[in-house]
Amino acid sequence: MSTIEERLKSYIDTLPKSKLKDAIAYVLLGGGKRIRPILGMTLLESKGVDPTPYIDAFLVVEMIHTYSLIHDDLPAMDDDSLRRGKPTVHIAFDEATAILAGDALLTDSFKMVVNNNHLSALQKVQIIDIIASKAGSMGMVFGQIKDIESENKKITIEDLNLMYELKTANLIQASLMIAGVILSEQEIKSYEELGYYIGLIFQIQDDILEYTLSPEEFGKSKSDDIRNKPTYVSLLGLDEANEVLTKYVATLNRLIDLLNIKDTAMHTQIKLLLNRRK
Repeated sequence: MSTIEERLKSYIDTLPKSKLKDAIAYVLLGGGKRIRPILGMTLLESKGVDPTPYIDAFLVVEMIHTYSLIHDDLPAMDDDSLRRGKPTVHIAFDEATAILAGDALLTDSFKMVVNNNHLSALQKVQIIDIIASKAGSMGMVFGQIKDIESENKKITIEDLNLMYELKTANLIQASLMIAGVILSEQEIKSYEELGYYIGLIFQIQDDILEYTLSPEEFGKSKSDDIRNKPTYVSLLGLDEANEVLTKYVATLNRLIDLLNIKDTAMHTQIKLLLNRRK
């Protein structure tokens, strides 16, 4: 959605000229898929609501996701040199700038919610609560520490699922739940479940693509393999990983039917995501 890119550029234009601004622009406008905001906005559209006035509520999720990638790539964490087909932020700039760019994106994201005049005060509180729960010490950040702790260890597939739920599914869930808040629907828990399966499928796909594609085709370095991190392929093998993926896709399709979003823009967006090659 072009409006997403336009709004991100507008945000960057508000920042004072500095290396920090350059780093934020470099990573935020660096060719991300915008999966998280697009899913939430498309859910609104599929329910007959124009998502444009609420775009900032969904860009919050993109900003938090981007900050997490910057920090994930740092030498102290995954030590990645390639992201989205180009040098990671700490390589293109330096470690201190990368850390601060992540800090700025996380902090500024909450301001985006507060300053949106189309949200009621109650909706703002609900959305901030969702974001903090899904991104903080019981959500994405908890997943990051579990990811670090899993290096060079034998873990179960249940442990891996939990890590993927926290690291990947949680922000997708946040975007869909934000849509639920805006819609004032009773389906928020069902949207949360939908986000869980989308996130889990996305991450299993990542494991399979990382195993089957070159770093250039994949768009990032194969740090999981280098750091001996568990993946679906390393724990189950390629064939069984594909079998589990097929099972989760079937569960996702049943949810799509139950939520009455089959053959809508949301369904189309999910199918595009499931057929990705990078």
